[in-house]
Amino acid sequence: MMPGTRLLAFARLWFSPVVVATVFEPLVADWQREWIESPTPKRARVAARGLASFVCAAIVSSPRVLRTAAPATVTNRVVRRIASITLITAVIMTIPMSMQIDNAWSIGLLMLAILPSTMTVVFPFAMVAAVDAIRRHEPLPEHVQRAAVLKLGLVAVVLMVTFGGWVVPGSNQVWRVAMAEAGRQSFPEPGLRELSTFALIADPSRASAPARFTRAGEIRKELNNRAVLAVLPVLLLWLRWLGLERPRNRWYSPVPVTAATIAAYAGFFTLYFSGFIFENQLNLLPGTGLWLPVFGFSTIALIHQWWLRRTEAHA
Repeated sequence: MMPGTRLLAFARLWFSPVVVATVFEPLVADWQREWIESPTPKRARVAARGLASFVCAAIVSSPRVLRTAAPATVTNRVVRRIASITLITAVIMTIPMSMQIDNAWSIGLLMLAILPSTMTVVFPFAMVAAVDAIRRHEPLPEHVQRAAVLKLGLVAVVLMVTFGGWVVPGSNQVWRVAMAEAGRQSFPEPGLRELSTFALIADPSRASAPARFTRAGEIRKELNNRAVLAVLPVLLLWLRWLGLERPRNRWYSPVPVTAATIAAYAGFFTLYFSGFIFENQLNLLPGTGLWLPVFGFSTIALIHQWWLRRTEAHA
């Protein structure tokens, strides 16, 4: 196969036809012509130089991907899907706690204080429906779809880092203070879940070895937990995108969005709690087992991607 052929196919997936025609096609054509005209001993050097040129061109052109705008109808639909799924599910999750409180003021305070925490847990799973909102309601060019999903992934990670690192700890602290003032519980020093990510990173106890049942170990576990939740939206976007890439000539393909979301919930929490077991049995560093869902989902996505390429090659 001529060098640059697969890279040119990659560029067509991410960049507009104008960029491909004016930047990448001439680059690859010159690369291939030079490779053909070069003697065999020099072809490896030509291939390496062409690859470096392609990577540089992709880096320089990458801002155009972020500037690729999806139609307003698509953007609005994605926002509505994410907002409705996140808010409704988060409210439902707070109902069991609110049923134990007989004071309307406390119930309202509970909703305001606990909703950020439950929304942070639910938000990543709304990515499944978001991909469907981008890809399955109106025809869009491939590069526009990919640009929309890429930007959604970046925004989702920023939101998860911000909420998980600062908003949720602050709301947890508000709830603890309110309960202490109401006499429902004592008010000890804030726990690790009430500290911001910056406060956890700057905690002096992190200088100690992060062993189990020590403050350094618990801080490491909490930081790992926040990091896992921050990357979860990207994994679910990736998995759902691959799920919609499957051939549509079978009754189970693609899996309905509701079933896919439920499967994502079940798979994540099964692996999440299994990670605690593996961590304890193997005596790993605190928080290491929390990465089991990331490893599991990434493995599934890579296998799925390999299967799709194999299917296309045999088609």
